[in-house]
Amino acid sequence: MKRWFFLLLALLPLTVAAQGPQDSVARAAVRWDTCSLRPGMVAVRAQLELFGAPQAISMVRYDARRFRTRIVQPDSLSLTSAVAAREGAAAAINAGYFNVRKFVPSTFVRVAGRTIAATEERELYRVNGVVTLRGRKVRILPYVPSDDVRLARRYRDALACGPLLLVEGREVSYADRKGGFWGRHPRSLIGVTKRGDVVMVVVDGRFPEEAAGMTIGELAFVARQLGLHAALNLDGGGSSTLWCDDAGIINHPSDNKRFDSAGERRVTNCIVAE
Repeated sequence: MKRWFFLLLALLPLTVAAQGPQDSVARAAVRWDTCSLRPGMVAVRAQLELFGAPQAISMVRYDARRFRTRIVQPDSLSLTSAVAAREGAAAAINAGYFNVRKFVPSTFVRVAGRTIAATEERELYRVNGVVTLRGRKVRILPYVPSDDVRLARRYRDALACGPLLLVEGREVSYADRKGGFWGRHPRSLIGVTKRGDVVMVVVDGRFPEEAAGMTIGELAFVARQLGLHAALNLDGGGSSTLWCDDAGIINHPSDNKRFDSAGERRVTNCIVAE
């Protein structure tokens, strides 16, 4: 196995400092339970008390040199788990926002050299980042819709989403935005470390006794504590799903309102590692 993998195991359990004046002296020791283990990839999850509330976090981390990352755009709304299994993936996470009336992507998506969708104006309050794929390299960059033509020339695969959580290791602040989308919900993110490893994270939510969910600010804090160099929020809520091939769904999707693995929502696209 690669040296980074042993370093990752050495970092577990991870200690995360609580955020906010009311929790300034609180600390939560995270005990990660391994769900899946293979050369170059690990899937783990943990339940802990963080930000003054119960949290459930699931994560897949892999060496991008050993796994190919792809955006998959099915012909119709599909379960992340079903798409991933059909594609022969090792791991997968739900990806972009979609128009719930038309069931099509609502942000810029480009797959295999073909532009699938452009970013709708109504998404601009939260969509300011893009994940781009070239060969096996995954990059997360700032984004505005005027970038679409340039991105289409440069990348065969790209997906806009947001908001950006980390840029060059620094948290992006949204302190002036409260409630609604910015409040506590189930969350999904994709991030990269400085050396280029890819991390997929899902934070469960909407289960007051088991998993409260996180605000965008709290999610950015967790992304930085996980050692990410850049990170992008993906579609959340009932869409949030993290899957790996030998363990299935490892988080607790919320669409069935039960704290189990059966509440998965159909989505328009997902990101897979294979």
